[in-house]
Amino acid sequence: MALNLDYFYGREAEQYSFYRIPKVLFTDAHYQSVPLEAKALYGLLLDRMSLSVRNGWLDSAHRVFIYFTLEETMAMMGCGHNKAARVFADLEKIGLIERKKQGLGRPIRIYVKNFILPPDDGEPQSETPPPSAIGKTSDFGKSRLLKNGQV
Repeated sequence: MALNLDYFYGREAEQYSFYRIPKVLFTDAHYQSVPLEAKALYGLLLDRMSLSVRNGWLDSAHRVFIYFTLEETMAMMGCGHNKAARVFADLEKIGLIERKKQGLGRPIRIYVKNFILPPDDGEPQSETPPPSAIGKTSDFGKSRLLKNGQV
């Protein structure tokens, strides 16, 4: 049965938060075998990264890690334990995440890996710097202050 939902009016469409799933997960041949549920979970994990950064959850190598339990996954994705475990395994198998057990009843650390693929040796290099390099080059991102509309 279809829900009787109202339309968005004016600026209402801008008021909601959304989970983002990188487009490359749908367009790059390397990710074609990744199940849709795993792509959705990856979007949830990427969203959790901002909380980890705010909490200062970095390891000794300054890599950001997150905590995201199977129970949270089951609740957010509306699935059972086996499916949640399989979706995590799918992400780990392709290399989009790495899980590290801490032992002593402490939760598993999840490292969400960067989805940007390194260029192939025979592939021409793009002139656009990767997102991780933005702000690290001397000229990229410099701007001039405008005063009264002038540079």
